[in-house]
Amino acid sequence: MKMARNGDQSAVAPSNETPSCDDEGRVVYLTINGMRRKSCARKVQDALSAAKGVTHAAVDFETKQAAVFAKTDSGLIETALVDVVRAVGKKYSATEAAHTMFLSIEGMSCAKNCAREVQQALSAMEGVVTASVDFETKTASIDVAPDRQFDDEALLEVVRRLAPKFNARLIRLSGVKTAENGSARQQKTLPGVVSASVSFATEKAVVQFDRDVVSVEALVKTVEDVGYEASCTPADEQSKIGDATLLIGGMTYSSCSNSVENVLRNTKGVVSATVNLATEKAVIRFDKTVVGIRTLIELVEDIGYEASYVSGAEAQQALGEQRTREIARYRTDFFAALAFTLPILLIMLVFENIARFKHGLKSEIVRGLSCEALVVAVLATPVQFYSARRFHIDAWKGVGNRVLGMAFLVSMGSNVSYFYGLFTIVRAISLGNMEAVNMDIFMTSSVLISFVVLGKLLEATAKGKTSDALTKLMELQVKSATLMVFSPDGSSISGERIVPIELVQRGDVLKIVRGASVPTDGVVVYGEGRVNESMLTGESKTIKKVVGDRVLGATLNVDGFFHMEVTGIDNDTALSQIIRLVEDAQASKAPIQAYADCISSIFVPVVVGLALGTFVVWYILCARDAIPQDWIPDSDGKFVFALDFGIATLVVACPCALGLATPTDVMVGTGVGAEHGVLIKGGEPLQAARSVNTIIFDKTGTLTMGKPVVTDMYTLSGTLSAEKLVILAGSAELGSEHPLGTAITDYAKSMSLSLEQPTDFLGALETGISCSVGGHIIVIGNRAWIEDNAVEGVDDIEVDQATIGFQNGGKTSIYMGVDGELSAVFAVADAPRAEAARTLRKLGTMGLEVWMVTGDNARTAFTIAEQLGMSRHNVMADVLPSQKASKVKELQDMGRIVAMVGDGINDSPALAQADLGIAIGGGTDIAVETAGMVLMTSTLLDVITALHLSRITFNRIQLNYYPADVCQRCDGSLVCIRGGFVAIPSIYTPPIVADDKTKSTCTMPTEQTLSAPLLAFTLQEIE
Repeated sequence: MKMARNGDQSAVAPSNETPSCDDEGRVVYLTINGMRRKSCARKVQDALSAAKGVTHAAVDFETKQAAVFAKTDSGLIETALVDVVRAVGKKYSATEAAHTMFLSIEGMSCAKNCAREVQQALSAMEGVVTASVDFETKTASIDVAPDRQFDDEALLEVVRRLAPKFNARLIRLSGVKTAENGSARQQKTLPGVVSASVSFATEKAVVQFDRDVVSVEALVKTVEDVGYEASCTPADEQSKIGDATLLIGGMTYSSCSNSVENVLRNTKGVVSATVNLATEKAVIRFDKTVVGIRTLIELVEDIGYEASYVSGAEAQQALGEQRTREIARYRTDFFAALAFTLPILLIMLVFENIARFKHGLKSEIVRGLSCEALVVAVLATPVQFYSARRFHIDAWKGVGNRVLGMAFLVSMGSNVSYFYGLFTIVRAISLGNMEAVNMDIFMTSSVLISFVVLGKLLEATAKGKTSDALTKLMELQVKSATLMVFSPDGSSISGERIVPIELVQRGDVLKIVRGASVPTDGVVVYGEGRVNESMLTGESKTIKKVVGDRVLGATLNVDGFFHMEVTGIDNDTALSQIIRLVEDAQASKAPIQAYADCISSIFVPVVVGLALGTFVVWYILCARDAIPQDWIPDSDGKFVFALDFGIATLVVACPCALGLATPTDVMVGTGVGAEHGVLIKGGEPLQAARSVNTIIFDKTGTLTMGKPVVTDMYTLSGTLSAEKLVILAGSAELGSEHPLGTAITDYAKSMSLSLEQPTDFLGALETGISCSVGGHIIVIGNRAWIEDNAVEGVDDIEVDQATIGFQNGGKTSIYMGVDGELSAVFAVADAPRAEAARTLRKLGTMGLEVWMVTGDNARTAFTIAEQLGMSRHNVMADVLPSQKASKVKELQDMGRIVAMVGDGINDSPALAQADLGIAIGGGTDIAVETAGMVLMTSTLLDVITALHLSRITFNRIQLNYYPADVCQRCDGSLVCIRGGFVAIPSIYTPPIVADDKTKSTCTMPTEQTLSAPLLAFTLQEIE
């Protein structure tokens, strides 16, 4: 049951009243693969409807979902329905699907606490497979186990009990029993209705209509008049919140990004805005009924920055073009400055010391004006007003908007120098004294600007390299695909054609030949191949793909030939989700950056005040002859000497490391991680990983292979043979999806035994099942389940001895009762991963305390722990999935910083509770919302890679930030101290040298980051 999603033009959905389960019986949800035409859906639907015990069935071709209604007492099991689908044709296959319910939740005020609290409560409900809460959209998605029928009110009550401020509602379309119902109502038209589409599987109607002709109330009444419940969720209300990404040009320092961010956040209608200096992007959520994208762009441009909007896949290309233009502009400005500054340096430092040139330079053009002074002033002018024009423009706009950025410091320092030089020329002419001209000040201004522009050129070039990883990911996207064209009845292939990837649709069948890249996500429906997924997962080995296996877009078919049915397009593919995660991560801010932002917001006014104070204090000391006269150079007067200190204070204070260190390192770290199959969701997980001192592993599927097998069997029955017991157990477990149950069924099949479908099937999550097979009542599960079902013989001494022996071997005991008597005990083992032991050893050497959590009994868990080299004290056994989060919290209450490693499914509450959640084996399920990191491969060694990469990246942030920050503070303080408080004659920082130091600290963070060996270890070193 799904609520109407954002983006529908108008959605009619029903009331929240839930129909009685007695009326509908039991509903089984299936995912159907292999349907290429709507006629295929009709064939499958007819076959399911005719199945024994089924009252009716509906198959939705678009969503590939089927809903099968059966009588409660029919004894129908899901595997029988799967067989029915397969009998329709070889190309069809079916899997049981969990159904999803959506809630709209009001009253959540923060993502960290409120959203997590709601998610944990929903995840802990029995029958809930996964639950995720999106704080931004205020919605919850709940995947319900296939064998569960949920009372909607129970979900709503769970949310309401958390806090009075939380209010939840579920919107769904009820009463539509079959696809024919939906189709019939869909064809009944009203005046003013442009189109109407009813999906049975999603229980949603999408209606496009003319509001001037028909009202929403009339649409709802029409649905109700034909016997169905309906309520309206207008799409314009659902989709009024929009997202936009703007490319911002002209940002040079963290104060720039702060200014843009503050302007956007203070705009009416803007929900949130985040501006990232390194990516030069602004990510904005806004109310489309209040403000539009054009207005947002104009607001940014009004404060002196460039802004443009590019949507979709073009954004990264546009960003690259913008950075190329920026580099070209800075290169032009720099070489222009260099062309005029070099002659100034030659005149002042070389020619003036050569007698024959000096005579010509000192010749008087007019009274009081020498040739040298005129030439130097003329050469300095284009540098001041052409090469530095961008700083002057940005500074002027910043003053107009009361935003003083670093451009203001550069502009103010260079202008003071230049115009003071002009003042000395005018003064010299009025006095008729050529010696009154201070030409050194022109050299100071020109060289200062040249160094600033050179620094910006290097910075822009370095920043352009930080998005290389994301660009490489986007280049993996395939441009075209070979589409198989079928005959009208869908029974044979009539041809093939090449189509752009944008025109590929779900349900299309594509041909993949040897050496070709897989265009998009899908399922193999014919043939087989060996696929290299290293571009997405980081694993270089090839993986065999046969019919029914999933393939991912952008992977390479190294050998073989196959046809695939498309299941994911556009933003629904694994590659698109990876790109989106990396983009979101690179746009996020690490918590440490809050300190830098705070400093930047007050930095410029403080620096201007210090520079002015330095000049005033020093000039007073000079005027009162409070310092030795030999400190003042012959070419400088007292005013110029004091002015030099003021200018030096301005230019030495440029805090580039504050603005660049954090976002640049986050970009590089997340990009390198993506290349190695580690998806890091932003700066917060990076910072959290640095502080983690405790790591918890889920056992099944994480520390172990996740493929349990039957190794031993202990029998007690005197009337039934061991073979008959295996048949009964294997048949009973046909109705179970639990890995341990599947192991028993596989064990029976491996013995080539004939199994029969069970009836009266009843299952309990994580405990056991009961059913009827061949006239016998079968109960299979753990000891507690057997005891709860009053099976006798469990306390037998021989049974205890057998189970203890199994548990000592690290095996799980599965009890089987037949007709109320314990008849057999199966030993099921799940082997540890080959790399598990050395992974845990390496984590120990990294200073982490390693724990294991499992639902197995303590004896089995201890055995596995010993095999892996873990201490028994660090094992948490007999823990149900819903209790894992509380175990994480227990460790957190002890003051530990906890990372949780799980498969991202049943472990989602614990992943959300942990300070750092790591979902392993997430390559085919990227949308693990609760984890801070997602590992694309199934190898545990990537846990080390993720933690090591995070620590190196965060250490690099500190290495970039603190030395540069300390250097600038010391330089600035030294200038101020010498200028106003203490006489230190042996130390002097001219403006040119001050700017050189500043530029080195500006480019150091970026260059150092890009050259840093972020993965400074190999897997061999782990051993």
